[in-house]
Amino acid sequence: MAKRSHLTEFGIFRGEKRANFWPKTATNGIEIRRVLRVGGANLIRIQTIATTAAFRAFMKLVERYIFDKAGTATLVTLGSLAGVVWIVQVLRGIDIINNKGQTILAFLSLTSLAVPDLLLAIIPVALLISTIHTINAMNNNTELVVVTASGCSNWTIAKPLLFLALLCSIFAGIVGHVVSPLSLVKLNEFITDMRADLVSVIIQEGTFNTIDDGLTFHIADRRAAGVIGGILIADDRDEDTSIIYSAREGIITRNEDGSLLKLKDGAIQQTNRKDGTVSLIKFQSYVFDLSSFSAERPQKSRRAKERMTTELFFPNPNDEYFQKNPGRFRSQIHERFSEMLWPFAYVLIILAFCGQARSNRQSFSSAITTATVCVIVARGMGFSAINTLKSDPSAVWYVYALPIGCILVGSFFVIRNRPAGLPKPVMQRVEQFNMKIAMQVERFQDAYKTYRRRRAGVEA
Repeated sequence: MAKRSHLTEFGIFRGEKRANFWPKTATNGIEIRRVLRVGGANLIRIQTIATTAAFRAFMKLVERYIFDKAGTATLVTLGSLAGVVWIVQVLRGIDIINNKGQTILAFLSLTSLAVPDLLLAIIPVALLISTIHTINAMNNNTELVVVTASGCSNWTIAKPLLFLALLCSIFAGIVGHVVSPLSLVKLNEFITDMRADLVSVIIQEGTFNTIDDGLTFHIADRRAAGVIGGILIADDRDEDTSIIYSAREGIITRNEDGSLLKLKDGAIQQTNRKDGTVSLIKFQSYVFDLSSFSAERPQKSRRAKERMTTELFFPNPNDEYFQKNPGRFRSQIHERFSEMLWPFAYVLIILAFCGQARSNRQSFSSAITTATVCVIVARGMGFSAINTLKSDPSAVWYVYALPIGCILVGSFFVIRNRPAGLPKPVMQRVEQFNMKIAMQVERFQDAYKTYRRRRAGVEA
């Protein structure tokens, strides 16, 4: 018969959610003896005769509860931030529909392809916000007190959050090494195809369409067999000369060299910007070359962030872009790998300051503020290190020392089971700042409530 021992543990039941924290039945030898009401939570004192396996199952339930809570918050935050980034891309590219004549599907595809490049910076931020939310919610609901009173160490809270950080790190690696480069390449190909599809731009009748900087098209109507009538082209790309093409009709053709616009029965008005002289040339047939802005960008001109990691490690020595910008290749390699360390740094710094149960008198909000400021400062130094690496190869140690240093410092406080904190005079200033912010927020809320009452005609 297995050796049994008497254990006393504490847990939390909140309404119908108790099954998420403890089993309803005594399948693991757990028997509920009495319920104590403490603060806003129901502390359930559990007298149990359980084996070691049952205790391990209890620990897994606690960790799963924390992981579910933090994981849900991370997904919601990541989705929200990604949505904001996508909306920003939409607003920046709205002229694609207005001026380029593209369909809504092409527009959505174009803006969506730009999101993965920014997603790399969003993933750690989403984890940071969700970690702060989870720890703060557990402290407010006295759940941190319960876990601590049950004899669990800080690793009970740290373990599920670090596992979530591992998943975010893997996701960031996939995005940085695979998804982002492929999406940027696809984005450039999409733009090239969109520019090459000039028919969809020029056939907008009665409107002026700018298809390149300083190049504007206008047509009167579209006729059968692909013939375009009433063509006007204003070419101001040359700083010294302004050229206006006009033609009775024309047609777009394509060959191996690119796209051509064949104009018939028209004139070319050329104006010298320096002396103001104007020359007029009439023609029966003229070919306008469209390949200058519809041609595909050559492979050698792709930026470092548009290349796969293997290509960054082993670039073509004859690559023109690599010869001009070797530092960008070096910086991009280390940026992709260092980004995978920051999720762990974020979690451990937050746990070092906020992982222990505190009362309101101990200013838990001040600990959150301090931890957030430390993370922001460290991350800002990390971005600075990446930029320095482009010109100074010796800065590579700095790129990795920052996240690894945060991980080691955070792990030290978590292992020692003691909260991190700033010097007492500094913490007093932080607490005063938090109190001022809280007072301002309270005043704003009161003013808003008063305003709503007045609008509703209710006396205060």
